[in-house]
Amino acid sequence: IRARFEPATRFHEELKQPTMPAAGKAGGVVGGAITLKGSANIVTEFFGYGINTILYQRGVYPPEQFERKKQYGLTLLVTTDNKLKKYLNGVLQQLSTWLYQKTVQRVVVVIANASTGDTMERWQFDIECDKSADDSTLSDKPVKEVQGEIQAIIRQITASVSFLPMIEESCTFEMLVYTDKDAETPLEWQESDPKLVKNARQVMPLRQFSTNIHSVKPMVAYRAEE
Repeated sequence: IRARFEPATRFHEELKQPTMPAAGKAGGVVGGAITLKGSANIVTEFFGYGINTILYQRGVYPPEQFERKKQYGLTLLVTTDNKLKKYLNGVLQQLSTWLYQKTVQRVVVVIANASTGDTMERWQFDIECDKSADDSTLSDKPVKEVQGEIQAIIRQITASVSFLPMIEESCTFEMLVYTDKDAETPLEWQESDPKLVKNARQVMPLRQFSTNIHSVKPMVAYRAEE
């Protein structure tokens, strides 16, 4: 299914908040090996920093609403806006649950024109899950190697301003999550169309990363300048 939240941005006043519990905060590493829970946590953390990086780099929120944080050997920008933080935390908590349950297929960040609603950019992250994994599963891939792959993706997102068209219009964003048909979906989530970029002329694949339990393959579609 496709589900979405409609987040507030600087162009909206209120925010619909999710009310689901957190997925848990187990360390997820046993003897240096990544567990199913640990893999879900790693992927969820990536999305937290990745989404913030997209919002900052693409100017969805003003730069003064971000602060610097160290992660993956990089200095990253994360939001200081309380409404946005609460919204993202709710989305990420539910995403972590779906990752642990191995029922999520794709996460999409849609950047749209605030006036027309037309999709300007569509950041798509395809997710593959090892359906045979359970709580006893241990990945043989070192955490440091996974973090190095994530660092490369974050660097690409940061460098995206060099090839993506400049966004001059006021814009907003929303999150779409594709799950298996049998996944439990909270009432706060709504069915959505895929929010495709009309007449998209460019699709740019990015680097990918894998924990050997979950793998994430990103790409971005956008409207080329006419």
